[in-house]
Amino acid sequence: MSLPEKIDPTGRYFINEALDITDPALLQSISSPRDYLVASLTDLVAACPPTLPWSGSFAKGQLYCGIFAGPTSVAFLFLWLSKLYPDILIEGKSPSDYCTEYLNLGQDKYGPEETQRSGCSLNHEYMCYNAVKACHTKDLSYVHKFIGNLDKLTLRPTFIEVLFGKAGLLSLMRTIRYWVPESKDFLDPEIDKTIEYCLSYDPWTFGLHANNQSRYIGAGHGDISIISNIVMSNPDYAPKVQGRLEIILNLQTKEGSWLSREDGGSDLVQWCHGAPGIIWCLIPIRRYFPELHEKIDEAVSKARRVIWEKGLLTKEQCLCHGITGNAFALAEPQRSHFLQYATPEAVRAGLADGILEKSSDNCGVWWSEAGRAWGWMMLEYEKTGLGDSLVDIGYPGATNP
Repeated sequence: MSLPEKIDPTGRYFINEALDITDPALLQSISSPRDYLVASLTDLVAACPPTLPWSGSFAKGQLYCGIFAGPTSVAFLFLWLSKLYPDILIEGKSPSDYCTEYLNLGQDKYGPEETQRSGCSLNHEYMCYNAVKACHTKDLSYVHKFIGNLDKLTLRPTFIEVLFGKAGLLSLMRTIRYWVPESKDFLDPEIDKTIEYCLSYDPWTFGLHANNQSRYIGAGHGDISIISNIVMSNPDYAPKVQGRLEIILNLQTKEGSWLSREDGGSDLVQWCHGAPGIIWCLIPIRRYFPELHEKIDEAVSKARRVIWEKGLLTKEQCLCHGITGNAFALAEPQRSHFLQYATPEAVRAGLADGILEKSSDNCGVWWSEAGRAWGWMMLEYEKTGLGDSLVDIGYPGATNP
């Protein structure tokens, strides 16, 4: 399906041609996303094959950034595919084969030290590489390398958010524990120690410069993903963060979204800032807040209305700030309607016509093709009746089990 013709005057999003459709049965539903998954994976391995030099476009391929961008990011996608769809073959190779190959592209040149650019978690190549390697091989030596570096990551002690900070470490530890159950005894104490560290900071703020800190709300750098990672990592801490969660729910605008910061900020409708990411984070943790069920459900319903209206973004389709990530904040059939505009054909046509704003990366799981494949994997999971993809799979590195 080609992209809509009309763009909002702000330039941020396409006018949703289905806004006036009141009967959901009239919306087109994607019944077989597996074909799109295979097509996306084929495009991925063609654009960024598991070879050196690395052909990723982020930082001209010279910088590996863990699960955010780079070959370890792509390996994380194939790790999940090896669990859910091990029989898929791309150019004659299985997801497990590709996971192995994408984990063998010079990641060992990245040392354990934290840098100003890396942060300590999802952008930190050493930590992510050892986490994904542990999950793929089940080799506890990688778990111990990961754990052995935790106390050395002190360069940016106030970084609590998910991409650069301690919440991301919680996600990585939770991921290892999920894939390598025998690591539980080693990781649980570290998880609780990290949660206590997070709770010792109030308020949670983020900024790359010490004199320019903001209290963000959204999933990329804000409170909601810190809360979700604390609770998903150890549900016993839910009562300790319930008050913070209620504050976020009360900050929802009349329109249905959330501004990027508690004191105002940008009005964005995307995963990293705004309603989509907050929905991604709320749905997996809803069960742990029985007193807030009604309030959470009302917030999700209200937020979905603004995503339906303003969520067909003109940025290249991706998870972090694109149509793919926004689609999964919606329920069917609205979700499938959004994803009609994120097919490999629609992406190619939109980029060729210059209608879409090209991403800074061409393959990573947050910003580009691997993220689109992640979305098709989630939709296939749901269409085949396996479960709720937002709970069982989640956002890579941020809300996955």
